[in-house]
Amino acid sequence: MTIFRSGERKASRREIDLGAHVIESLSDEVQPGKYRDEFRERVRGAILDETSKGREISVAARVAPQHGQIIDLMQALKQSIEKAKPKQKAAPAQRKRKIASSDS
Repeated sequence: MTIFRSGERKASRREIDLGAHVIESLSDEVQPGKYRDEFRERVRGAILDETSKGREISVAARVAPQHGQIIDLMQALKQSIEKAKPKQKAAPAQRKRKIASSDS
């Protein structure tokens, strides 16, 4: 499959018409009455079943979602870079040059 970037190739009129025809043939009017909410039906059935047995239905209170620790991404990146840097060895002491004496 070849993917073209915008501007690299223009679609021909025939390709555009074919694409429109495919989209139209796969499209359909939405008919909500055609579908059933099976989950809602199962929940209602379970509630009716439990209440017919004399059991009381209770709904637990929603628990607010707990948010995790907020991380400063830039600070975390800087720390990561610092950890990744190779440890620098102490610079060796420089030797002093001996100056030739003019006594000789």
